[in-house]
Amino acid sequence: MIPEVQLYQFAFYAMTAATLGFLVWIARMPAGKRRYYLPVPIMCGTLALSNFGMSIELFRITTAGGQPIPLTRYVDYVIATPIMVFVAGLIAGATRRQLAVAIVLSVAWVGSTAVRYLLDPPLNTVAGIVTIVSLVAIVVLMIWPITKRSGQQNGERVLLYGKLRNLLLLLWVFYLVMGFVSRQGLGLLDAFGGIFVASYLDILARIGFGVLVLRATDATDQVIAGLKSTDGGDDGSDGVTLEKSEESAVEPAD
Repeated sequence: MIPEVQLYQFAFYAMTAATLGFLVWIARMPAGKRRYYLPVPIMCGTLALSNFGMSIELFRITTAGGQPIPLTRYVDYVIATPIMVFVAGLIAGATRRQLAVAIVLSVAWVGSTAVRYLLDPPLNTVAGIVTIVSLVAIVVLMIWPITKRSGQQNGERVLLYGKLRNLLLLLWVFYLVMGFVSRQGLGLLDAFGGIFVASYLDILARIGFGVLVLRATDATDQVIAGLKSTDGGDDGSDGVTLEKSEESAVEPAD
């Protein structure tokens, strides 16, 4: 059986290659658009660094039950998850308030998941409740209010947001299941199985997310044009979603 550390090394190599591949892809785009695509290699690069950290057992802790927890994984999640949520929200035309709430919820979800391993009862139960509530809240936000906002955009952006949203939701469901069946949960998976499945999901999700964004040039060109007009001092009324809005994060404007 492949050692745990070696699995992390393989994942590091794979994500390093993916990061470089996306950088080359972006470098071939028009100079004025490249910086807007940088979130894609960034979220792949953080995963590569996370796996490198896990391969050298950096920030590795042991729970009260004796199970190892690599905290570098959660450092990556707390950076990459808000990035993916933010990019998907921009594509959908979410308001600034919706984007802010989505980012806060994603950080609360990932952060409370990691903190739970560091706390003793009953505080770890409180952290677990925060994890569940924040996850449910962000799922609801993306399925209803932000999806409704995406319906106000053109077809390319609606289609791209739907793909990104479904990818993220499936990923989060798998993460939830993995949390229950892993060796840190019910112990239904051994170290090799848990690490292999988690690494496969991480790699597939990051590469899939990046490919979807980079290939949907019609949709992303419209978002970039709106961002440029906002940067140039326009009122942002084109619906890219950085406009000022008094609507709540849960109830989108009609």
